[in-house]
Amino acid sequence: MASPWPAVQENLSVTTAIIGLLAVGGKTIDTLWDLNTPADRKSGAVCVQALQEIKQCRSTVHVLYKTLSLLESAQLPSPERGAWISVDHLVAILTDTVLAMSELQAGCEALSLEKLGLVTPPPSSSEPRGQRQRQQPEEENPPHGVGASCASPRQKAIEGLCSRIRWHNLSMTMMMTILKCPGESDAQNSRVGLERRMKRLLSANTNLSARMRRLDDFLRQARFWASPRLTPYPGTTAALASRDAPPDEADSDGARRHPPSPMSGYTLADIPVLSMIPLPVTTGELTDGTLFYTFAYARLVGRDLGELMQSQAGQGTSRSLGVILGRTNTAAENGASSTSTGGSSDVGPVVVGGQTQAGADHVPSKFTRWRVRDLSVRRRWRG
Repeated sequence: MASPWPAVQENLSVTTAIIGLLAVGGKTIDTLWDLNTPADRKSGAVCVQALQEIKQCRSTVHVLYKTLSLLESAQLPSPERGAWISVDHLVAILTDTVLAMSELQAGCEALSLEKLGLVTPPPSSSEPRGQRQRQQPEEENPPHGVGASCASPRQKAIEGLCSRIRWHNLSMTMMMTILKCPGESDAQNSRVGLERRMKRLLSANTNLSARMRRLDDFLRQARFWASPRLTPYPGTTAALASRDAPPDEADSDGARRHPPSPMSGYTLADIPVLSMIPLPVTTGELTDGTLFYTFAYARLVGRDLGELMQSQAGQGTSRSLGVILGRTNTAAENGASSTSTGGSSDVGPVVVGGQTQAGADHVPSKFTRWRVRDLSVRRRWRG
């Protein structure tokens, strides 16, 4: 699908990343439903797993967007807990989630082309054909139970991406527990668990760590970052931590040996607007990046998303998300079932020019007019 926006690379922010994940998640779910047919048992299990993870991630991202919006407007019961979450943690989680979702979207589209016969699937193994046939009787019972031995490299890559998205989904759930959980002990446990997970992530994922170190370049290039680098407010957690922390504390932990990012020391309480927080990734690196991750697309759907979150408690309905995000591959067009995505990505009408056409098919042919009686009031004068 061609992008209506100019093909110019833009730096992602927290807001554009979340809105793009919501839109890309719905599109990928439709692709997976087309692939998940009973006749195709090899890719069926992989598609079911990917479908479940994307639906869960999309719902979690939607709730996270609402929670962060409430944090911006100081409407959370405990707004001081925003200082418990580092900006680096939010940036790292969203960056790797966006990259994983982009790779998963590309893999699902490649499987769709293979199903249509437009692309030749890669060989499942580099061994000779006779040797693979001799090993097949020994692999009748795969270790994971469903077609693990006959899975293609692309299907194995999709399984790895599903595990990666599931890992970040739990991290985002911990963030929401910190911000919204009424229990102090549960919030503290999630805070400690989130810090440990982020240390493991940044120490194991060298690509993500390198992106975080290059975040200063994105800060200088980002147009929305007009003001100079902020300093922690006096008396906040970030200011006290940077002042009282011993110099060798970062070196004592092997997971913290990498150079800090330019946003190190900041918390969510120090940044008033989420769109000011950049991500070390551009739209040109992502599948459909110039279509769903741009500021123009975020401005187009941002107001309607805000109204949806204000009018509905919880995650909101997926049909409303489909209307707002301007879905172009509806159920009637791509042959998917009307209940294909269940409760997380029902297909809605297309948004044209910022206005929905939801009620075009439901307009009655004849309008019923109310009949209002003309009542004349008589004034009685007493003599």
